Amino acid sequence: MTTIFELINDPYERKARVIPGLLVALPLLVPLLCVYGARHPALTGVIGLLAGCGAIYALASIARGRGKKLEEKLVNEWGGLPTTIALRHRDKFLDSISKQRYHAAFTAKLGIAMPTAEDEAADPSKADDTYVGATKRLRELTRSNKQLLLKENIAYGFHRNMLAMKLIGIVSCLLGIVYGLLIAKILQVNPPQFVPVHFADPGLAAGLTLLISFALLVAWLFYFEKGAVKRMGFVYAERLFECLSSLPSSISRKRVST
Repeated sequence: MTTIFELINDPYERKARVIPGLLVALPLLVPLLCVYGARHPALTGVIGLLAGCGAIYALASIARGRGKKLEEKLVNEWGGLPTTIALRHRDKFLDSISKQRYHAAFTAKLGIAMPTAEDEAADPSKADDTYVGATKRLRELTRSNKQLLLKENIAYGFHRNMLAMKLIGIVSCLLGIVYGLLIAKILQVNPPQFVPVHFADPGLAAGLTLLISFALLVAWLFYFEKGAVKRMGFVYAERLFECLSSLPSSISRKRVST
């Protein structure tokens, strides 16, 4: 229970990991609770017990695991994390003035000598290694930032995990739609027939099931895609670099090698 409370209490865990897992299960939970919950209170109790005993943690863990696995594939496709790409001299996401300012801030605030354009062209892998190390150090120093940076990190994690759960979410929505049609008697099994007139009054349980399942299906199909995750990643990178100006210059006491 302590772990479950920590999941719900932590804003990143709750919004970026727990919510994607719950959204996958929502099209199936709604008809169960609406149709059977009132007539079978024990079912509601069992669902609550499962949630309290680890279902929420399991859903969050699945979302996180699939999200991390997807991120590895996306990084290979993109050629690096957005925080690494944005620092490259050859990338155009940041304007040249901002990029020069961030490079100078990494050197002044963290004591990390950033590669020049010539250094990067001569050895791109070594330059990327420096960019990765610099952003890791910056993240360590900004973990206490609870304002815009955390919000952008949550947005990136949420979109990444939602994309990772996309196939499961689509299947869940399709099952929810089919079940909604069945309990509304729009789709009948015995005898097999389709009765569209029942769309006029499907009932509360069926109506909620169909509405939620269809809305989530549209979101899975058209909103949660690779491009959205990449955009969120670059926005987070820019917010992260903006934190450099708030760091004290005394963080690094070592002389920067030139």
